[in-house]
Amino acid sequence: MKFIFGAVALCSIISAPVFAQSQAQQDRIDRVAQLAVTAPMCQRLGMTVDPEIGTKVEAAFQAETATWQVAPAIVDALKLASLRRQNAMLRVDLDTASSNARTDEQLRGLRAIVMGYGRTCMEAIYDPIFSQVITAPAGYDLNSAVTAFSDSMLEAGGLASWQTPEIQARGDMMMLAGTCRAQIGAARSDALVGQFGQTDDPRVRGYYRRSFDEGLADTELNFTLAQCNRAITNQRKDIAAAGRSLP
Repeated sequence: MKFIFGAVALCSIISAPVFAQSQAQQDRIDRVAQLAVTAPMCQRLGMTVDPEIGTKVEAAFQAETATWQVAPAIVDALKLASLRRQNAMLRVDLDTASSNARTDEQLRGLRAIVMGYGRTCMEAIYDPIFSQVITAPAGYDLNSAVTAFSDSMLEAGGLASWQTPEIQARGDMMMLAGTCRAQIGAARSDALVGQFGQTDDPRVRGYYRRSFDEGLADTELNFTLAQCNRAITNQRKDIAAAGRSLP
């Protein structure tokens, strides 16, 4: 039975509870399942994952467990249970950190969780089975890879590592330029974009453009001209204050 990444398809092999012959065997089953489930994350973190990883890992795992003197059906049942557990753990970890977090501290905790999975990936490249299917490119830097991956998930909330207070404040101004375009007019809206939304950094430029687009698409605020003027004036002050606070 092949390892299945993502959502694991489970079937009942035997109805009675099953157990490995030893704790070491159970630990090895759990470890292989953990590495199998983590493999897609390793790929997203910039590692090279063999496209035939499922077939190759299954063959190697069967060869390894053939010496255990444990019935193959029991090994399969334990493997499937462990895969289900590892998938659930990964889903809960990431969903809790990214989707359910409500504070800056909780959102930034996502990086710590991703780093934990990144360390597992680094361990995989030395595992007897997974070292054959997961490799790190020359000069690979786990810290940089984790930062880039975490930033991609935190950017929308303004919490990416590169999003300084000034960048966040300018992004808010871009949102106002879009939200208030109908009230302040195209010329003034464009002027705000020209003054506060220009940068040579493609990441920041993309953030500004997305902020403007989000404001432009917002049909619920319905600001009056007076409200837009106050908001823009206050945002100019926030940008100036953020710029002064930079080291």
